[in-house]
Amino acid sequence: MNGKCMLISGFVLLLLLFITLADGISQGPKSHAFSVASMASLLETEKRLIDNLEEYANALEQKLQVFRGYIPIMKKENESGRLHTISYLGNPINGFSLIRRLHQDWPKWQKYLKQPVGIVQLRNFKGWRKDLPQKADLWDACAGITRIQKIYELKVEDIIRGKLNGKQYNACMSSADIFAVGQHLAKTKQSTEAVLWLQEVYSRLQEELPIIPEHLLIGEIEVLKLLAENYLAEDLHLKALTLLENDLKPYKHNAKFLRLWQKTKDLLKSQDELSLKRNKQPEGLMARNLMLSCKGLLGGSTRQHCLYNFSTTPFLRLAPLKMEQIGLDPYVVLYHDVIYPQESAQLIDLAVSGLRVSGTVKDNDSNKKRMRTVKARWVKKELNKLTRRITRRIRDMTGLDLTDSEKFQIINYGIGGHYNMHKDYFNITTTHAMKNSMSELLGNRLATVLFYLTDVEQGGATVFPASGYTIYPRAGTALFWYNLHTDGNGDPSTLHAACPVIVGSKWVMSEWISERSQMFLRPCLKLSP
Repeated sequence: MNGKCMLISGFVLLLLLFITLADGISQGPKSHAFSVASMASLLETEKRLIDNLEEYANALEQKLQVFRGYIPIMKKENESGRLHTISYLGNPINGFSLIRRLHQDWPKWQKYLKQPVGIVQLRNFKGWRKDLPQKADLWDACAGITRIQKIYELKVEDIIRGKLNGKQYNACMSSADIFAVGQHLAKTKQSTEAVLWLQEVYSRLQEELPIIPEHLLIGEIEVLKLLAENYLAEDLHLKALTLLENDLKPYKHNAKFLRLWQKTKDLLKSQDELSLKRNKQPEGLMARNLMLSCKGLLGGSTRQHCLYNFSTTPFLRLAPLKMEQIGLDPYVVLYHDVIYPQESAQLIDLAVSGLRVSGTVKDNDSNKKRMRTVKARWVKKELNKLTRRITRRIRDMTGLDLTDSEKFQIINYGIGGHYNMHKDYFNITTTHAMKNSMSELLGNRLATVLFYLTDVEQGGATVFPASGYTIYPRAGTALFWYNLHTDGNGDPSTLHAACPVIVGSKWVMSEWISERSQMFLRPCLKLSP
């Protein structure tokens, strides 16, 4: 394993744990893991910390040089005296010097030893602690890694060696990184997956002993105990007992170990291990379709073909748009070359400083699965020339009126960033929370336009699991589909998802078009009451 990678990963984990334990400085999680763009500042923070640590090391080195420079002088004088003790002490000058040294010099050495080193650097670190990721940030990052592994069905050993979806990258995970993921899975009761990660930690601990400083090493007993507990959670009692009696033997006097060992023995006596194997519930069809769609394996029956759109608005007769028909049920089209690279760059620059977490978690319980792990910024369509120009372009693409529609939402995805299966339209008639809201006044979300502002190296596809459509992000393209039938009711076939990003920074911009302003453009549309 790459020693440099392990050192960096271990140092970062130490900082994460330090901020978690610090008292009185919590300012709430910044959700760093939800946006690649937001994580850029963490590299600068880490650089400051490394530079600060180097300055601290230099201060220690200076003090060390004082010791190393003067110790040989003191040793020479002392050895000379001990070699001919009587002759040496018989000289009054030597005897006087010995007494003076012991009375005056050594108390000064004691004072010098106590003199603190790196006060400035320690003060710097204290001031920067508020900028470090917190426990919730590490939790979200672990969830992102496990999401990638699960959705794309990647091998744990491949991920930790930097091989993602068949492509090898110059990256790796240390035992501290792997253990953090294993802990996350154990705490979220995903014992099957936790075992896979924890076994990898155990096999790497010995490899890192000569490289990682002792204070950064993961405790072997902590790993083994957690692994044994997850073996028990999977009803692998014999495996747990073997681990406890062999590998944990040096810790046999540990109280926690003894309780776990006794519990395992009792379980083996009372129940037959084979009869305890769980009947795993098969995954839901739609969830399985999502996984297959994200991997591009579902292969929905679509009649894909490309054409030039001349007819939506009179302007397109002069400048037609390239349009690819993805499928008819639901009707989804992909426009090509509808946003230019410099426009995408301007939109990203506009959004990056104002990104905020945009999620759908019902409460603050960290055990809840997040529907969406992104950061976003809402932008008014009338903000500047660029946004007004894109608004006109959407009108040309869709033939719809955007007067009363929602603001643009510019979105950036983070580690394993995703948006689980959802529908863009609201169930206004049955959702009490929607009553008297702006959505009720303006009507439901008739249609969606989704611009891809960047390419994504791996993952991040937009998928429609019911139909098998898989659309990979490609800078300059835009998806368009209707969320409602012509009678105004929602179209359930538009259920869609954003697959987890494996590698890359995914930027998109969404526009949800409201139905109220379309009464003269789509007269057959029956508006919601």
